[in-house]
Amino acid sequence: MKLLMFLIDLPIRFIFALVGFTLGGWIGWLGIILVLLRFFGVIHWPWWLVAVPLEYGVIYCLYMTIDGALHRAGLKKIGGYARFTSFESREAEEAFKLSQMGTDAYMAEKQAELAPKIDAIIAEAKARQEGEKKQNE
Repeated sequence: MKLLMFLIDLPIRFIFALVGFTLGGWIGWLGIILVLLRFFGVIHWPWWLVAVPLEYGVIYCLYMTIDGALHRAGLKKIGGYARFTSFESREAEEAFKLSQMGTDAYMAEKQAELAPKIDAIIAEAKARQEGEKKQNE
């Protein structure tokens, strides 16, 4: 059943990606405008040249659909660009934890977690200042 839903989901994701690419980006609109200009006879370029932006969109969306499917199947790690642009990180985990625990409990946990680190930094700074005082004497 999971495999069936996975296979049904692929064309739907591809179509949504293609529509989003075509109507939501300047490359898609450029392709639409060029096709309309060719259709109405304003430009006389070959059809394959007019459709290049739309062809690029199909290839790009197909690649991204396959890449996403491989990632969801656990066969591929997330890429550098996706990792950089996604919120799938420590921040997302912390935001979820905050929403589950409540503000007061979350703040108490963070203070308990960070207190030893802060104490160690302060102790190190004091030791450095004492060392500098002894060195200056």
